[in-house]
Amino acid sequence: MTPVEATPESQFRYKQLFGILTAGTFLIFPILSFGFGITFDEWMDSNYGLLVLRFILSLGRDKEYLNFWHGYLYSGFYFSSLGFLYGTLFDTVKNFAYNGLHQDLHLFRFFTFSHFLTSLIGCTAALYTGLAAKELGKWRTACLAFLFMILSPRFLGNAMNDPKDIPFTASYIVSVYYTIRFLKELPTPKFSTICGLSAGIAISIGVRPVGLILIPYLVLATAYAWFYRWRIEHDRMKLSTIAAYVLVVCVYGYMGGLLFWPYGISNPFVNPFLAMAKIPNFSFWNYLVLFEGKQILAADLPWYYLPKWILISTPLFILAGLTGSLVMPRRILKYYGLKILPFIVFTFLFPPAYIIYKKSTVYDSWRHVFFVYPSLVVLAVLAWDYLLEISKMRRQAVLVTGLLLLHLCEPLSWMIRNHPNEYVYFNPLDGGLRGAFGRYETDYWSNANRQAAAWLAKYHSEKNGNQPAVVRSEGHMMCTYPFLRKALGTAYVPFEFPEGYPKIDPYFFFSSPPMYMTEIAQSQPWDYAIALTRNWPPDALLRGAWPPPGTLHEIKADGVSLAAVVKNPHSRLQ
Repeated sequence: MTPVEATPESQFRYKQLFGILTAGTFLIFPILSFGFGITFDEWMDSNYGLLVLRFILSLGRDKEYLNFWHGYLYSGFYFSSLGFLYGTLFDTVKNFAYNGLHQDLHLFRFFTFSHFLTSLIGCTAALYTGLAAKELGKWRTACLAFLFMILSPRFLGNAMNDPKDIPFTASYIVSVYYTIRFLKELPTPKFSTICGLSAGIAISIGVRPVGLILIPYLVLATAYAWFYRWRIEHDRMKLSTIAAYVLVVCVYGYMGGLLFWPYGISNPFVNPFLAMAKIPNFSFWNYLVLFEGKQILAADLPWYYLPKWILISTPLFILAGLTGSLVMPRRILKYYGLKILPFIVFTFLFPPAYIIYKKSTVYDSWRHVFFVYPSLVVLAVLAWDYLLEISKMRRQAVLVTGLLLLHLCEPLSWMIRNHPNEYVYFNPLDGGLRGAFGRYETDYWSNANRQAAAWLAKYHSEKNGNQPAVVRSEGHMMCTYPFLRKALGTAYVPFEFPEGYPKIDPYFFFSSPPMYMTEIAQSQPWDYAIALTRNWPPDALLRGAWPPPGTLHEIKADGVSLAAVVKNPHSRLQ
């Protein structure tokens, strides 16, 4: 059995629905992004992106990027492009590249613009997930895949303010989609397909070195397609012609990926591969990670860290669909065929399997391999789409549709109740977010700091007017600095940071004693603190030490505390 050819009328209706869903999402996502916080890494990566932009503007003479921690191992495509666009719209490109992030004037607006752009890239990831699903099924399959993406809480949450993983997720599925088109159009792929695939690979490499894997993906997939066409369809395609097209895509994709990567382009045939070899064993970061109720060094996490996170944080409609595909593999394979489906399976399974095999360093849930999520969504959609197709009787169709809607309602309801903290979602299999508290990392990127800063600014203004307030913020200072500076102006004094920060010393970072060490923390001269649950020992979280003494307000999701606004009992303020 192969996919039933849908009537032109039904195809047209579903194609229209797909267009409406896409257009609506491209309008709604940017609006939603305005309420999200600044993540830990945005400040660091933004500065590195501007260093890369300086390198480009100076035609390679400015090599300050080499002094920036481990940044040289990454391309600066997203953040350099972001800096260029922001400078064009709100300043001059050169002035912003050299001075922009050192000025309070730009900070709030810059990160707001970054989230706006990231949300559009998230929409693009959902769009191409739908288009990839369409290549295996029909327009109904595309609609389901698109809905599955935007109703996935962790994807939606990350799509608002994760400028590291979301751009790579989007470029990865774009490359997967155009690879499918490339395979289908052999032996003479269209010019638009060659351009789209080359751009997808280039942007992937431009975001992360691991994007290099898309080149062997293409080679292996093309070899498989040639063998399939020869063995099954008895179509003897000319190998030299196919190889020429593959070579063109690989060359343009590879060289395009180096344009925003100073380290890579300085030795294009050696350095990118050195970077790719070094990053999996990420020795730059080896701190404690909360997993299964224990704090474990990132390098010592068990092999099943990634599979466990996928299991507990993925919506049930995805897990149910994947289970359906595993339960009836013969029917799924017979229905969708062996031309493309093995490639989708490979794009989902290979990266996490390789990470597990290499014992690579991972942390912060499974965000480092979140780029495989669209492929997982496509695989899950196939089972639901197949069930809808074979439900010929009205009662069966109503049952399958009702079951699917029931699955979709749970995460949708959760996102509405807990906006803008969608990315801390856990599915009901592990007791949801309440069951995860004290056992797994929740707000690991301090998204809730923005809500805490907004509440604190209002509270201080009402109680103390324009009196200076020394604020201690856990996590990176930039998670709260732009919001408090915008709301309180000069009344906001960042604890332990130099006067004039970030203009004088923008890279300065001060680490305070953790808030669970109450007496030591409160002996310091701060008035308010924004405390995070991250890095707290699980026994302190679960045995009443959280929230810290002096807590005025908590930011919660599903009744679970993510951050707390604390007043120092030694403060002179009211």
